[in-house]
Amino acid sequence: MPKPPRPEKGYFGKIDATKKKKIAEEKRDKMAYEERKKLRELHWRKCPECGMDMESAVFKGATIFKCFNCGGAFLHAETLKKLCGEDKKVIESLLDLFKFK
Repeated sequence: MPKPPRPEKGYFGKIDATKKKKIAEEKRDKMAYEERKKLRELHWRKCPECGMDMESAVFKGATIFKCFNCGGAFLHAETLKKLCGEDKKVIESLLDLFKFK
């Protein structure tokens, strides 16, 4: 029988995410503008898994980025929220769309 969820796990998860966000913001603020620009150009639309180019695709009216090499996908946070909305089967549809065969 599975154990019931424990509220402290969510609490500590939020604290951890907040700390990581603060560290990332501090690092970003320390970087010079030109260095950030170079990094963006170097990594723009590259798959974080295999490094190949990602291509944009439209799914249910939202733009997502797919790697046709390894099958990975990238969604902006706003896009994910838009897609998930009230439709409970969106995640299943997304997974079906990106199955790597």
